[in-house]
Amino acid sequence: MRVLEGSKGTGAKVRVLILSSDGKQNWATVGVSENIIEASWQALVDSIEYKLMKEKEIFKNDDEELK
Repeated sequence: MRVLEGSKGTGAKVRVLILSSDGKQNWATVGVSENIIEASWQALVDSIEYKLMKEKEIFKNDDEELK
């Protein structure tokens, strides 16, 4: 977590970086908001969505190879 524009006090934005892994690949996602919980939620959701999209690509490619 990093505070952006710290001179704005409680109105400052925070940036949350989440590092994720599935044991084979690593990826990072970022959330930015004035609310640390919202920024964390954004980063977490982006991480899960990224993993699901990558899995969908893998299954789609495997399916196409079987045709």
